[in-house]
Order: sequence, then structure tokens, then C-alpha cells
Amino acid sequence: MTTTRTRQPNLPRKRADISVTDIANKANVSLGTVSRVMNQVPGVTEAMQRKVLHASRQLGFIPRLERPSIAILTGRHSPAMPVGYVSCLTTLLWRQLADLGYGVEIIDDNHTQAVLQSHARGVIGIVFDDRMNSLQDIPKLPLLTINNPMTDKGIHSIVTDHRAQAQMATEHLLQHGHQRIGLLVIQTDEWGASQRIEGFKQTMAKAGHTVDPTCIAPTSEQPIYDILNRWQRNGITALLNFSEDCSLEVLHILSNVLNLTIGKDISTVSLEDLPIYQYLTPPQTTIRQPLEALAKLAVEHIIKQCEQPAETVTDITLPSQLIQRDSVMRLD
Repeated sequence: MTTTRTRQPNLPRKRADISVTDIANKANVSLGTVSRVMNQVPGVTEAMQRKVLHASRQLGFIPRLERPSIAILTGRHSPAMPVGYVSCLTTLLWRQLADLGYGVEIIDDNHTQAVLQSHARGVIGIVFDDRMNSLQDIPKLPLLTINNPMTDKGIHSIVTDHRAQAQMATEHLLQHGHQRIGLLVIQTDEWGASQRIEGFKQTMAKAGHTVDPTCIAPTSEQPIYDILNRWQRNGITALLNFSEDCSLEVLHILSNVLNLTIGKDISTVSLEDLPIYQYLTPPQTTIRQPLEALAKLAVEHIIKQCEQPAETVTDITLPSQLIQRDSVMRLD
């Protein structure tokens, strides 16, 4: 599904038409200050850097670099989670941009000021709150978010249907006779998690089952072992392993700590159909989120906005797919 919203174009001037003097006049600072900011000389205050860089962007000036760059603003990015959602999507974006000759600046969402300092042509956000919105005051900087829709704020957005992901997975478990189902998410107040919780509750209600609030658990607020141990004692027979960055830890605890046989003692549906899930014992039933398509579309749209800002804000929703393997048992 693709919808558009009207926005006025904001065309930059050609760089050749803009001089350092223009920037100094616009910012009401000296030529030396502009030079120090552009060359990232130490000792310039953050406020002065922001003043000069805002002025340069308002004029459409971006310093000449060996190749243009795009910033990837990330939240919850950790090298300790090599198969986590953020790490995978960041890598896919980097590869897409590199293939097109673009440099990449990876910036943690706690340091948004670095976006302005980077001279990036545009920003792709893998963030889970409204921090991208703070970048809108940077002139002539196209913004796009993945799986955190912000079109109502004028920011291009590409998402997957998170509600449908939970509905598909829950329906699959119900069809296999499961009624006591647990749902793991990272944080309940994030857009993606709230959509999945809604889809889970709707599907359970449609089947005539009331969801016990204790059967929905955020892994960011309590130890995963405590959640799984409690659920086992309370008779949970299946779980939606939707705490993406912790999914392998969940499977490890179920198998090697609680000594449960997945696909026999407990059923699981995990998120992201990464190759590793095919080689686990048993191979995991998963929700395949189209990560490569998300990355490809995000790169195409941000580059298009950098080259020619559009009059519309892009709002694209992609479907996901249930991949059936052996981690879900049928109850008698």
C-alpha cells in the first residue's frame, strides 16, 4: 500500500554559486570561523558549529567530498547482537549505498548532532522513537524512517505490516491447537511492538480467547529467564519470539537452561528469517520480514529525495510472510 501527502519542494542552489563569503554573511560570522567549522578544527563551540552549518545548508552548500554520503541513524545497535534486526538492516543499507557509490555515516541516535557535522546528503533512521523529528530543523536534509512511521510529521516512511505479522503467527499456533500463548517484545511502547500486541490480542479474541496480561512481556524490563520460567510454570505451550535482538537467547534458555525440547515441549515462532534459523534444531518457524526490500526501497527513496526533493511524503507498507518449519507442534 502506498499513499502520498503533499509537501512543498525545497530546491537547493548549485554549489558553484555559493561561496564561503555567502555562508559567513548568512551566519553573521567571520570567514575564519566558517573555515574552522568546515575543516572541523577543534575549539569551535557546538553552538557556533550549528550556526554555520545551518547557514550553509540553507544556502544549499555541502562541502566537496570524495563521494556523497548518507547517514544511518540507529537505535539499539550493538555489535554484541550480530543477528539482531538493527545490525542486519544497517548492513543491508550499507551494502546498497556502497553499490551505488555512496559513503555511509553510522550515527547512534544519542548523538544526533553528529548528523549536522557529517555533511550527509540525507538520513535513514532505524530508530524506535521520535528522535528523527529533531533533525527536521536542519535545512535541506531529506529524512526517511524504517519501521517507525512518521509521515504525519512530514518524514518519509517505509514499514512492514507489524499487526499482520502477529496475526499470521497467532493464527498458525491456534490452528495447531495452542491456546496458552506468550508474546515477547522488546518494549511495549514502541510502534512495532504495539502493532504486534494489537494483532495478537485481536486474533486471540476472534478465536474466543482472552489474553492474560502476564502473557505479554517486554524483555527490556525483566530477565528473559524469569519470563520463560514463569510461563513454563503457568502452562504456556507456545510463544511468539518477537523480541528480535534477544531471539537466540530465548531459544538457548528454552533448550539448554529449562531443558525443553522445542517442537515437542514448547512451540516457537521467531522473527526475521535469518539463515541461522534453518540450521537450528529444530529449524525455526519464522515471520519473514522483507529486510532486503526495506533496505532497497529506503536507499532508492532517500537518494531520489537528495537529487530532486519531491512534493509528496512517501508512506509505503510491505507485507511479511510466515515460513513454516518444525518448531511448532500440533497439540492433541
